[in-house]
Amino acid sequence: MSARWKVAGSIVVASVVLVAVGTALFFNGYGPLALADRRGRVNAGEAKGRIDNALRTTMGAISPSLTYAGADFEVERERDRWDGEPSMVSDVTEIVTVRTTISKAKLPALMDQVTQAWTALGSRSVDRSDPTDDTGELRGVGQAGGETYLTFYARAQQDSTYLVTFRAEAGGVLYRPAHEYQPVPPLARAPFGAKFDPLDDPYWSH
Repeated sequence: MSARWKVAGSIVVASVVLVAVGTALFFNGYGPLALADRRGRVNAGEAKGRIDNALRTTMGAISPSLTYAGADFEVERERDRWDGEPSMVSDVTEIVTVRTTISKAKLPALMDQVTQAWTALGSRSVDRSDPTDDTGELRGVGQAGGETYLTFYARAQQDSTYLVTFRAEAGGVLYRPAHEYQPVPPLARAPFGAKFDPLDDPYWSH
């Protein structure tokens, strides 16, 4: 093989490698629009810190304390950019599932304590359902410092008690897969919707 053909072959190989690397970078968040996405965004660690603080404050304000089944994360990534690049922006939500069942009579007390915790976090107002309504679902919604969205959700059970979850969400976060986030200590990971045995409590469940 002549030197000219060797040079031409090397150029072809280099071009193929360059295209492959460029394509990999493009579809893994390093194209021009995805790089622009990164500017001024909240990093995953900072978002996780806000979420953890909101959930710890919420759980710590409840007395008598509740027992928890665990926590899990939902990460909602924004749509791909117009040129096909994957977005590097996401909304991150941690969901804490309460194992202790709550009676309808105790829902106002629980919602009052949650409201006080969220007010301490900087929520100017907390919108909440009326626990006396004959509905199967109750909600409370607030904000921590205008940066973290907070939700209290109670779902009615057949025995007239409620199963409760707390949610904290941060928006505009640099994308990271949900499995890379770890639940707020000392909770273990428990996928949202997983089956578990509800726990009766002498105060909250009656």
